[in-house]
Amino acid sequence: MLNLFDSYSRESQDLLHSLQEAGYQQPTVVLEPNGFLPDGVESPFIYFLGKPSSKKRGRFFNEVKVPDFWEISGDNSMGRISYYGQEKARIYYHAESYKRIVERVEWLDAKGQLVLVERYDQYGRHIATTTCGAEGQQLVTTYFEAGVERLTENHQTGDLILTLPKQAMRIFKSRLDFYVFYLEYRGFDLDRVIYNTLAMSFNVSLRLGNKGLAGQDLLVWQEPLNDSLPGNMQLILGNGAVRTKKILIPQTDTYHRALQLTPQAQHGYFGPLGYIYDFVVKEDIRKDAFVLTNSDQIEALAFLVEQAPDVTFRVAALTEMSPSLLSMVRYPNVVLYQNISQDRIKEVLRMSSIYLDINHYGEVQGIVRKAFEHQQVILGFAHTLHDSRYIAKENVFDQGKEADLVARVKEIYQSVDSYKQAVAQQIGQSSAIEPAVFRARFQEGVGDRNA
Repeated sequence: MLNLFDSYSRESQDLLHSLQEAGYQQPTVVLEPNGFLPDGVESPFIYFLGKPSSKKRGRFFNEVKVPDFWEISGDNSMGRISYYGQEKARIYYHAESYKRIVERVEWLDAKGQLVLVERYDQYGRHIATTTCGAEGQQLVTTYFEAGVERLTENHQTGDLILTLPKQAMRIFKSRLDFYVFYLEYRGFDLDRVIYNTLAMSFNVSLRLGNKGLAGQDLLVWQEPLNDSLPGNMQLILGNGAVRTKKILIPQTDTYHRALQLTPQAQHGYFGPLGYIYDFVVKEDIRKDAFVLTNSDQIEALAFLVEQAPDVTFRVAALTEMSPSLLSMVRYPNVVLYQNISQDRIKEVLRMSSIYLDINHYGEVQGIVRKAFEHQQVILGFAHTLHDSRYIAKENVFDQGKEADLVARVKEIYQSVDSYKQAVAQQIGQSSAIEPAVFRARFQEGVGDRNA
């Protein structure tokens, strides 16, 4: 059995965590080139670059090699390389490391046009370089093992060339050809592939079948369904010759939608699943609401603070705050944390009972998921939500309905039972299940109670 994911997305991580918590420890492959995968998860692109000899320290932003007298500067968002005031490169951090660890460096020409991208991994190795065309489009990416070219991908033709020590050069016409070679080269057990998209991983499943490799593959569908099934899903349902024999759906609403969209004869293809979460026990309930933001654009913050004076609003930012946000200290029930540390974020997560998903722009450090696992009740506005999977529908409000959100906060804090009920509703809508239930559903899906 093998887990095969196109990318190491939030959905892939949730599925992998649930599988492992339920006792399934099969290998996991992420097809995208990703140098920051956890132990036990590997990428075909990175595998052929050899085993690193260093620790998972990463490369700090100020350790990027630059010519003499060039300046490196940075904040919690990104870094920059300049020379006499002219921007030469932009340094992008790995989002989940939180320590200004370099993931890629984008080099610019005199006109500010992207010309070269260098990529690094969690060991601090320079693993790849991408050359770019006149309009910034990717041309060729070369992957290195200790400075030696191992793999080259031509983005214009789709060809890949793999050069391994003391072996003949291998040329692949597409990523799909490369992936199938890799899976066979690694010697994985391919009797059952667990995948979660109908994109490249589905094509790999099809190719394995076309090569005559029999299998009982399983699709875990983690996306919504609208008015019709995706074409590739219909291909699975209408073709008994493909390797995929079952489709498990973690989200309860989506599972029922799939049954609505298909005739009774095809219902046997589908099965429910769910997710296993690591919930933190909430020791006490406090009238504390938390917001983590990277901007000062926080929807209706002043109104909420004024209308709920008995609630302490804890607003935090990874960087320094703007004057307008700092001015919120005029309210006695507001506590501000600028340049907040990771330890302090954990502390505020533990002490707060409500998380307000009301900041504009991007989500900060997957905070909504963290608040969910800390059993905070999450509330927000429809136009500010960052991750609706973890928010109960009754806690989402339209723009201009600030008073309704305040009323909901007061309702939640009416009693311990009211708070616990709100948490239970939130968990109930998230498809959270116990490990034993997950295992039973998964075993039913693969058709093997000894799996």
